[in-house]
Order: sequence, then C-alpha cells, then structure tokens
Amino acid sequence: MSPPHTIDDKAYDDSVPIAVQAQESKRRKRRILKVSVYCMFGIIAMGVFVIWLFHKDSKESLRFGNLFLFTVKLRRLEVKNVHGEGVLYGDMGRRLLATPYDHCWHDDYKDYEENCLQWFDTAKLHVEQYFPRNDSNRGSCYSLRWVGLSEKFVAEDCFYLQRFRWYGVLTDKTPVWPIESVHLEDLTEYYDEYPSVQNENLVPIWYGSQGVTIFVDSGFPFTVSWNVTKKRQFCISTMLTYDPDRPTRDLLRYHVCQADSIKEVYQVAQKHRKDLDTDFPAHGEKHELLRLPIHALSKYSDLEELVEQINKNESSCSLFEIYDNWENESYGDLDVNQQLLSKLSKLDMVDNSSCRPILPISTFFSYSSELFQEGVRHGFFVRDQQNLVTRLILWREREGAVLDVTNPDAAEWFLGHVRRLKTQLNVKAFKMLHLNIPPDSSYHDLNMTHLDYTRIFHRDLGTLEGVSLVLERATGFIPLPVYTPIRTRFYGKSGSKCLNTSVPYTLIMGLSGYPLLIADADLMTNPTTAMFMRWLQLAVFFPVLEIPNLPLLKNKTMQNFLREILDLRMSELLPHLEKIWRKEPTLPILRPLLWEWPDDVHAQAVGDQFMVGDSLLVAPVLCEDTTVRSVYLPEGTWVGYRNTNEIHSPGQYYKFSVEDFTVIPFFWRLN
Repeated sequence: MSPPHTIDDKAYDDSVPIAVQAQESKRRKRRILKVSVYCMFGIIAMGVFVIWLFHKDSKESLRFGNLFLFTVKLRRLEVKNVHGEGVLYGDMGRRLLATPYDHCWHDDYKDYEENCLQWFDTAKLHVEQYFPRNDSNRGSCYSLRWVGLSEKFVAEDCFYLQRFRWYGVLTDKTPVWPIESVHLEDLTEYYDEYPSVQNENLVPIWYGSQGVTIFVDSGFPFTVSWNVTKKRQFCISTMLTYDPDRPTRDLLRYHVCQADSIKEVYQVAQKHRKDLDTDFPAHGEKHELLRLPIHALSKYSDLEELVEQINKNESSCSLFEIYDNWENESYGDLDVNQQLLSKLSKLDMVDNSSCRPILPISTFFSYSSELFQEGVRHGFFVRDQQNLVTRLILWREREGAVLDVTNPDAAEWFLGHVRRLKTQLNVKAFKMLHLNIPPDSSYHDLNMTHLDYTRIFHRDLGTLEGVSLVLERATGFIPLPVYTPIRTRFYGKSGSKCLNTSVPYTLIMGLSGYPLLIADADLMTNPTTAMFMRWLQLAVFFPVLEIPNLPLLKNKTMQNFLREILDLRMSELLPHLEKIWRKEPTLPILRPLLWEWPDDVHAQAVGDQFMVGDSLLVAPVLCEDTTVRSVYLPEGTWVGYRNTNEIHSPGQYYKFSVEDFTVIPFFWRLN
C-alpha cells in the first residue's frame, strides 16, 4: 500500500502564483520553438551553401577527366598522373589583374565555349585537350592559348619545379642535363634574338623527370625565366603585345603533356606535334640511315687531296660534304664553278653510288649573284616593314637578300634550281645552311615569323625525291626525319681539354625529336692526337659518322687507329644502329639512362653517358688526359667491350682504367 501524502508532497510551488508559473512555461516553450526554427533555417542555409559551393566549383573550374584541373578564381593549374598524384602545378596569367570572368561567348554558335574563359575586356584563355589516335600509351596533352583583349594584359604562366629534375636548353652557357643551380631572369634579349643570332641547336622544349614536358610552338615569340623566386618557378612570357588591328591573335601559345615517364611522354608529345603540323605531307616517310662515313671538306684543296688518296687506294670512296663556297661567282648563283666540276668528274660519281656529294645550300642571294635581280623583279625575297628589299642581311661577309619560302612561286623557282643541281652532281644529300633573318621582316604569309623559317625551308626541300636532308642548325620542331649535327667542341677543364657539353646536348636533341644525329667536328681546330682519339671514340656511336679533314690524319698511327674505329663501327655498331632505326624510327636513337630506368635517381642525374637503343650503354672518355673512367651501370647484367666477364650490377658506379686508348667503355645489356 502506498504511503499517505504529506504536506511536503506538493505538485506546485505555493510560493509563486499559479498564473505566473503557467506564463513562464509558455515562454519556455516559445524559446524552444524559436531555437528549433533557427536551427532548422541554419541547416537549410548550410545545405543551400554546400549546393552553391559545389555549383560554384564546377562553374569556376575547367576539368578534363581526372588529370587536368584549372581553378579559375585562383588561376591555378594542376596536372595529375593516372595514379592521382600531382605532377605539375602552375600559376596561370600571373600578371592578370582581378577582373570579372565567364566562359567565352562564341558568336557563330550563339553559345558559351566550354573550354574557354574570358576575363572581360582583358584576356581569353583557350584550353584544348589532345587525344592521340591509336595510342597505346597512357598520357595526355593540353594546348593553352592566351588571347589579349587589352594593351594592359601581358601573358605569363609560371610552373613550379618542385623536387623534380628538369632537362632542356636555356642558354648555351647553362647546363641542360639536368638543369641544376640555374637562376635566370627574363631572357628577353636571348629569345628576342632566337634564332637571329643562333650559334647552337635550340628547340623550345623542357622535360621533367616526373614524366612531364612543356613545349612552345616553334614559330611563336616568347621568353622564359628560371628559378627566379623562392618558389623555384619556370615562367613562360609572351613577347607580343595587344594589336588593335588583330584583336583575336594569340599572345602566347604552348603545350603541356603528361605520362608515366619521360619515354612515354616523349611519344605522346611527338604525336601531338606531328598532328599540329598539318602542312607537312607524308609524316611517316622513311629515310635510310647513311651507312658510309662523311668526309667533311672545308676548302678546294681538301677535295684535291681526297681525290688523290682515292686514286692511290689510300682512302676508300665515301660520302663527302663539299665546302660552302662551291658556287660559280657568289652566293645565290646556284651554279657550280668549273674548277669543282672538273675535279668531281674524276670521281665518276654517276656509276659509283658510294662516292657522292653532300651539297650545302642556302636561300641567300648576294648583290652580285646572277639571280638577285630576277628575284627582286618577281618579289621572291623577304622584305622589310616598308615592303622593300632594303633590309639587307650580312651573311658570310656578304650583303644580300633572303628567299621568301612562304611564297609558293618563290619556293618553286628555287626548287627548280635545286633539282638541276641534284641531277648535275648526283647529290646524295643537301645540307641546309642557317641564316640569321631580322625578326621584323615581312613575308608573303602574314602569319609567318622568323622563328619558323628553317621549318618551312625543310618542308619545301622535303618534296625532293631520292635525297636526304642535313641541317646546319636546328630551330624549333620539324616533323620529318632530318640529319642534325651536334657541334662537339673542346673546353678547358682542370688544365686539359674536354668534350663536357657534347653528351648533354646530344641527349636533349634526341628528346627534341631529332634522332639522326651527327657528331660535327667543324669547331675542332688543331686538336692534339689524344683529343682527336677521344673525339673519335665518342663520334663512332652516333647514327652518322663525319670525319674532318685534319693534318694529323696523315700520321700512320692515327690512320691505323681510325681504321680500327671504322672496323668496330661496321662490324658491331652499325648493325645495331640500323636495327634500332628500322624497328623504332619515331624514337631517339641515342637516349638518356632514365629512358630505361625512370625511377633510378642516379640515372636521372647522369649526363656523361648515353644509351644506343635499349641495350648498349656508352660511357665516352671526354677529357684528353683521363686515365680512370667512373661509369654508372644501372640494375641489370652487363658485359663490356673486349671483356667477356659479366657484371651483375644492382645499380652502382664502377671504375675502369682507360689509360690504354684501345679501351672504349661501352657495355652490352644482357637483361
């Protein structure tokens, strides 16, 4: 039974009036309701904000699959690999001021362009993804174009170098393999002159060890800076300004490609570049590999000496490069002088396929040449800003004019003379001599720039059948095979002479799309016996061997050494080179070690060795007085030349004695 209630068991507080307690209860309920309503509206507002945020991000970003993201508000570019790792970051339009933006309006389609953003009345950025056709490689390329809408806009994009190694040409005084300890301000003067005062091969392409490449269209004026801030950035800037007469022209245009490794990104980028060159026919045209050594002749007496040696059976007939001043009176005659014709007739070139000339030609016509007036009369030459042939070019200490290769009539006129020379001399190859053309020259094609001259010159000569083409200087990209000299030169280093730049420039030229490289000895003057022997041991591994005509080659000891080098080339190296060229004509023949071992940090840094294909490693002796050569052998099993002992390397350095000049450090890879 429940206990009886007492006086203390009240259900109310009798000290407070009942009406007051009821009123307080109502207020409490209203407060609870008000808080509930506030919470509900807060949740709704948060949901609306989240939805807006997602909508905002999708509208303010350009996204291509999962690999490319451009955040509009921050103008931040992020490129990822297939594993979702960020491999490249960039600040786009770094000098672009804050201004309203939206997608670009296309008048023809009466709609907004999906992959184009416009900062009103200031600039446009077009982004286009490239999808390789029939491509088994994983990777992608993106083309980026800035269009200026105001004179206040200067296009400049900066990419973070991060922890990765980078490779490419900045100046002829900075390292290229890899680019290390380099701090360069805006290279306006350097690229403003490119290639008007060009002394080396120069291709605007840069590779990162993470499998990224950035390259600029070869005909596009630009400048770069490197590592000028604490953020370690590589910046590309326009050299063009807003032109009210051409309001839609691009101020800056370049491409970014990404893949799993340098090997794969090279292949993706090459396919992209070839697809861009729509005016080049027959991209897949196959060129033969020049088997015979080239005798480089610098003057008429060299030819006389060569003919005499052949007649005495002291030298075998081979390809020979004729000296530059072979024309009748002056540059531009395009007519062989009689003295040269007489001497060439003794070589019986018509019936002897192995004894054929390589003829240097240029598009320069001096004042005194017979064809100068004809070219002026028909408007075949490059003109100045007043549309007159008064911007004379000084070339080889002569003044004259330069052929306008963009004029179809001028190109056909020139090719007619070249075809005549080809038949008259039974020419095996033409060597295209480099010209320095003023940047402000005008052409038949208004879109032409001096940066693209060599490329168009090559395109025209590429229509000739049965001949190969050799460049004196490479400028920009050429989608057809062409033989390209690497100017191997000696520099003073620690009291001796060294070929310390030859291998790095060779590696970057191979990755620039020039597989058919020649070790050029044009700059070799009065070398010592030791220097020349070391040079030969490097040059013999190149796809084409060029032998300079030097007095020391008359020495019997040197002749015997040269004969041994040529025997090695014919017996072992040339079959390997030809196999690579037949099997992989789109790939570099001479390759960096990181081509095969991309994740090996030591291979990424090696700039004094190279691979010939994927199975032959070469470690040339680069200094004349070297007695010991340190060689890095990546992981694998190797066997050396004249040494059958196998080396099972885990990936480490080895030292070899090279005091004996018959020792050439190269190794075959067994697995």
